[in-house]
Amino acid sequence: MSNNIILSIHPQYAKLIENGSKIYEIRTRKANISKGTRIWIYKTLPVATINSYAELDDILVLAPEIAWRKYAKDMCISQKAFNQYVKDKKEIYLLRIKNVKKTKNHITLDELRKKIPPFYPPQFFKKLDENSDILKALLKLLK
Repeated sequence: MSNNIILSIHPQYAKLIENGSKIYEIRTRKANISKGTRIWIYKTLPVATINSYAELDDILVLAPEIAWRKYAKDMCISQKAFNQYVKDKKEIYLLRIKNVKKTKNHITLDELRKKIPPFYPPQFFKKLDENSDILKALLKLLK
């Protein structure tokens, strides 16, 4: 895995990814990332921490109603919340996640900002340059 991204995920969904219940992360915008990309899971506020990572297995592009019919169980979201999130979209993107692992340590938003000012968590996702300070800090979490 040579590509790395930070993906912002609400804490309740990140927990479901970590415990293996949630296999698909839903996105309404195209994610131009490739299979095998390492996904650093940034838990949004109030948690504001990175303490797990995974691998992108695939991206499915589907109409919302087909995605719901085929993958509702593996998206771990209520139908009401799903419908609100994908409202008026003709197609959505399901990121299939595999090989989820917890890091030995964690890094908080405050720590990231001290090490790499100015760091702002991505609204969607952020690609990481292989020589970036942020990737170096994240890789230290694996040691």
